Amino acid sequence: MPKRSKEDTEITIQTIMDAVVDQILRLGYDKMSYTTLSKQTGISRTGISHHFPKKQDFANALDGRIFRLFVERLNLENGLDAFVASWVEALDDEKFSAILRLLFHHIVSAENSSEFALRGIERLYAMCKERYGDDSIKELEWLLGKSLISLAR
Repeated sequence: MPKRSKEDTEITIQTIMDAVVDQILRLGYDKMSYTTLSKQTGISRTGISHHFPKKQDFANALDGRIFRLFVERLNLENGLDAFVASWVEALDDEKFSAILRLLFHHIVSAENSSEFALRGIERLYAMCKERYGDDSIKELEWLLGKSLISLAR
């Protein structure tokens, strides 16, 4: 069997990652599986697991992409009050909530999974502190708590 080119491999990985994002946002991380990804992409479960041996590997590979999807729903340009209001409003958005579920899932699930969640939380803290100052940290913590309660309903 001829060896696949690096370009073919990159296309395969991108196809898988596009499906992962779609399924995380549409189905949620818990319902996404190698089987659902295989059905959506046409790539065998074995082919997917060759590139991503553990489900956690998807989250690690999507780290920056997921963060961008998360913050694009927030008003970052009009001050802390607008940021807070946009976050509260975004809690009604299924995709925003799916990203929050993913983040919270990785905070509580496994030891090595916490790297993904830790990076996301650290980015949020750094972004708020840089944009809105030290006082924004209390607001961010309130938003995270409100989000957790909102998702439990």
